[in-house]
Amino acid sequence: MTGNAAFREHHRAMKWAVTMACLLLSVAAVAQDQDYIEHRLKAGESPFTLARDYMSSPGSYPAILQVNRIANARRIPLGTIIRLPRHLLAYRSADLRVEAFSGEVTIDGRPAARGMAVPEGAKIRTGRMGFVSLRGSDGSVVTMPTNTLAQLVRARIYRLDDLKDIEFRVLEGRGEAQVPGLRPRERYKIGTPKAVTAVRGTVFRVGYDDAGGRSVVEVVEGAVSTAAGEQEALTAAGFGIAATPAGLSREERLLPPPAIVEPGAIQTQPLLSFAIALPPTAVGIRTQIARDAGFTDIIGEQVSEGGQAPAFSDVADGRYFVRARAISASGIEGQSEVYSFRRKRLGASASTQPSPLDDAYRFVWLQDGEGETTYAFQLWNTASPANLIADEVALSQQEIVVTDLAPGTYEWRVAAIQIDEEGLLQVWGPTQRLNVTE
Repeated sequence: MTGNAAFREHHRAMKWAVTMACLLLSVAAVAQDQDYIEHRLKAGESPFTLARDYMSSPGSYPAILQVNRIANARRIPLGTIIRLPRHLLAYRSADLRVEAFSGEVTIDGRPAARGMAVPEGAKIRTGRMGFVSLRGSDGSVVTMPTNTLAQLVRARIYRLDDLKDIEFRVLEGRGEAQVPGLRPRERYKIGTPKAVTAVRGTVFRVGYDDAGGRSVVEVVEGAVSTAAGEQEALTAAGFGIAATPAGLSREERLLPPPAIVEPGAIQTQPLLSFAIALPPTAVGIRTQIARDAGFTDIIGEQVSEGGQAPAFSDVADGRYFVRARAISASGIEGQSEVYSFRRKRLGASASTQPSPLDDAYRFVWLQDGEGETTYAFQLWNTASPANLIADEVALSQQEIVVTDLAPGTYEWRVAAIQIDEEGLLQVWGPTQRLNVTE
């Protein structure tokens, strides 16, 4: 064999070795992630052009041959279904960003900010009274309430037909997703360490309790496929399902929305509170308030038991929305109705004080809330409550002096009054008692 012939033979052997090395590496990677997107072969396409046009590297060509058991790449009929490994597909980021947040929220340990990009692999954590909503470029929204830890496992839009592939994992707490309709071959998942849910355009919630190793899935719209271990179930709208170390539970119908007493009443008291009727089979209620009707901008949440009224402090004046969900004994949360209400802190804290005048009593009050306020004052003898001794309105001062009160028991109250663009608002404070003995 001449020197040139020997060189050519050595070169061919090296090329074959490199090709086989690429093939073995690709096959090993596929063995770690048996996950594919199917593609129907079109005119002018071949495994090589698919690798060139849609994969992360033309070197993915051997993997396509191996996965599809193609012996002769030149003799593949048009219309043949070719499986392309997802982990080798070229992609761009699905561009998930922080839509809204309140309280303590971190992305990979950094404080959240509106518009902040959430990279693939990032961990999202909400603290006590922390809330965050993430919006994708496709319009999908994932909302995470207080005390939740989640990870964005995958956020990709493949070069192949711009197919979407997004996956979250809730490691502790809860997450709610609103997902626009998906095209065939697109994927949107939210899982837990014990279960994985896959959707095709729906509204659903996922929760995970690490202490009990229990996952719950609640479907509000559409349908969700839940897999846990060797079991899998398709859950329709209006139902929930739980996954435990023992497997999937039976489906459970979501409890109806609990009744909120006068949800649209103006909230004027120091604590913002709602009276909610606990359904007979419920063990608790989750109540949330938000700045928007879609509840992407949640600012408060409470889980109460035994019909206890939820109360929220430090809520500024403004328009808000409230919703409540009943919690079943299995931990599955039910349906909810959204109501709007107005928060307008208004009132007067009052007291009786000695007067420098003989035979006189000084009634004093302080404004609660902000804005230009006038006051009303009423006083009556409990022996004749219909006959008001004093009935003053439009008082600008924050006190009034009353003289010549005969011995007896009296009651009185003060109202704070404001007029704004929505009309007249008058809030009476609690009735107080005064005993006159001489």
